[in-house]
Amino acid sequence: MPYIKKYLHSPLAATTGSSDDFPIYRFSDALLLLAEALNEQGKSALALAPLNRVRKRAGLMDIVITDQTELRTIILHERRVELAFENSRWTDLLRTGKAINVINAFGVKIRQQLPFLSSDAYVIDNHHLLFPIPQNEVGLNPKIIQNPGYF
Repeated sequence: MPYIKKYLHSPLAATTGSSDDFPIYRFSDALLLLAEALNEQGKSALALAPLNRVRKRAGLMDIVITDQTELRTIILHERRVELAFENSRWTDLLRTGKAINVINAFGVKIRQQLPFLSSDAYVIDNHHLLFPIPQNEVGLNPKIIQNPGYF
């Protein structure tokens, strides 16, 4: 099998329409997303199988709790631990609606520890939860409206 370079083009090639960017998911990520989706659908008992598959691989005991609220917290904690340093925490916080509270609470704590930080360091609001749509995409489709605050 021939060797294939993971990054064939430089990041600057993004404006040329290169399709080298692609998401990479670990199987554990897919299992935990499945567990979360099943739990949110009210199928908490079914959510235990993918959750416990990830935990078993890590040598942890099975979870048996089927209360939807408790299981939601357990699954999100499992995602945080299992996927640490894999750049999924921010999207988890966005998806669950916890981004503003978690980041602002962290901001209070870190500003106490590091008094040289400005008072607005690690402070976010709803404006920070949206990324701008790339201008070349907006230019291609006149029906696309730029996200608020990025005009």
